[in-house]
Amino acid sequence: MNLRRVIVSLLGLAAFLGQEPARAEPSAADGPPYFYKGYDYGSQALESPLWVFLNRGFDVLQDQTGSRGRDIFAQDYGVDAKNVGKSLINPFPAIHARGWGRFLREEIFPLSYTQKSARWVPNYGLHLIGGGTTYVALSEWFQANHVPAPDVLSAGTLLVSAFMNETLENKGVVGYNTDAIADFFFFDIGGIILFSFDWPKKLFSHVLIVSDWSMQPALTYPDFNLHNEGNYFAVKWPIPYFEDLRLFATIGLGTLGGLSYKFNREYSLSAGFGNMATRLVPTSATNADNAVIFEKAAGMFLDRNESLLASLRLTDEQDYTVNFNLYPNAFGTPNLGFWSVVDRSGHFVFGASFSHTLGLGFGIGSLN
Repeated sequence: MNLRRVIVSLLGLAAFLGQEPARAEPSAADGPPYFYKGYDYGSQALESPLWVFLNRGFDVLQDQTGSRGRDIFAQDYGVDAKNVGKSLINPFPAIHARGWGRFLREEIFPLSYTQKSARWVPNYGLHLIGGGTTYVALSEWFQANHVPAPDVLSAGTLLVSAFMNETLENKGVVGYNTDAIADFFFFDIGGIILFSFDWPKKLFSHVLIVSDWSMQPALTYPDFNLHNEGNYFAVKWPIPYFEDLRLFATIGLGTLGGLSYKFNREYSLSAGFGNMATRLVPTSATNADNAVIFEKAAGMFLDRNESLLASLRLTDEQDYTVNFNLYPNAFGTPNLGFWSVVDRSGHFVFGASFSHTLGLGFGIGSLN
């Protein structure tokens, strides 16, 4: 693969350069925009199919245990995609080998609670609810940009991203992958079906307020690794009798919980403590099982109308010890965002994102 040609092709997506981001408008036929409001600031300024694909499809590259690290051009896509595809095309042998009881108990229903067996936990948060809200938001983005068949294109983008994520999570296993079966069929497709109805859209945009606070992904020089990617969602739950105070959580490759305070009509400051999944360790040679290693973490977040303007995450790990993000148009930075990560040894990477390049940014530095 010619790396220069790939980069030039990605830059070609800047056909949106010079255009103002389309603002989602209500319509009598389709109802109001629930998750994509067309704001030209913060995380919503980066919303696009490419932004979703990079953050959702390469989310697992935040784990640094793989021998190929963050180099998206060095992953063993052939072996991993073939193994995932084989399990998805004919899922029953894999489920039978694992056992239907164990599969349903660990992957589908919330009936297992140990660190190794509670594999259903991210399925509900990231795949079902997160995937469902992403499906609606991306459909609203296509609609706002006058692209035909917005629901079809949104579902296609989501499922391609899901397949890429499962491919990278396979980690070289040649055998069964029941995790991919559960994620793809029960929760990714399930989220698309669920959020095709109005009541989940209303529930998760007005009662439990879910917002896509994903990262600002970037290719970095000189190694052209993918840095600062990650699929994250914020959840806010208004507290009765305290109009400006809300329970707060972020979900993604780890969970933070705390409080969010709305200090004027538009702006909110949120803080949370919890843990981050810093390593996925393969535990089986015949099934794509990964044990998750967690480290303590904390974060602070500033948003405007639920569109993330700035974030600071601190994690007790060697890699990505400090992670700061300032999103486009946050504070007098027209169409330009900045980010930086620092590891425990003092190595750093920093970069920029642009609101008119469909969510792809560029950076410089190395953590190695």
